[in-house]
Amino acid sequence: MTREVQESDAEVSGLLTGTAAAIASVRTCWLLTATAGGAWNARPMGGLHRDLERDDWRMRFVADGRSRKAREICGGGRVAAIFQQGEDAFGTLVGVPSLRRDIPEAQLLLSKSFDTYFPTGEDRANAAVIEIDIQEMELWIRGVTPEPFGLQPTRLERDATRAWHLISPVGNCQSGLLSASSS
Repeated sequence: MTREVQESDAEVSGLLTGTAAAIASVRTCWLLTATAGGAWNARPMGGLHRDLERDDWRMRFVADGRSRKAREICGGGRVAAIFQQGEDAFGTLVGVPSLRRDIPEAQLLLSKSFDTYFPTGEDRANAAVIEIDIQEMELWIRGVTPEPFGLQPTRLERDATRAWHLISPVGNCQSGLLSASSS
C-alpha cells in the first residue's frame, strides 16, 4: 500500500485536539514492548496525568526500573500504547521510549498512592518514568475521525521537524489469497 500525505493544518489540528481530549479521561492503556527476539509483551499501564498537546505528545508512566518492561525499553526500538474510551474512541500511539529518572513525575513516588507498587525504600530508589515520544497514531474516534466510524483508521505521522501529517492509504490490497480462497 502506498501512502499519500494530505496537507490540511486545520484538519490535523482538529484530530490532535480530539485525540488529546479522548485520551485525557482514559485511566489505563495497554503498553506493548518488543523483546530482543522480536516477540511482543503487553501489559496494562495506568498513566500519569497527561496533557499530550502541552507535553508535545509525550506519554509518561511510572515503572520499576528493574522490570522486564524496563529492560525491553532500554533495548531500543519502538513501543505502542493502545487506548479505548468506551465504545467511541480507540487508538494506537506508537513512539520511541526512554526510561528516565530525571523528570518531575518521579516525585509522585513519594505519594501514598504509589506505596502499593513501591513499598520499600529500595523499590522507590529503583522507580523510573517511562516516557514515550509519540511519532505515529492510528485513530478511530467517533465525531473526530471520518465516517463511517470504525471502517478504517485515521493515520497521523510526525516528520523530522516534529510536524504532524495526515496519512491516507492509497490503492487496494490485491492479495492472491482472496482469489485463491474464492475458487
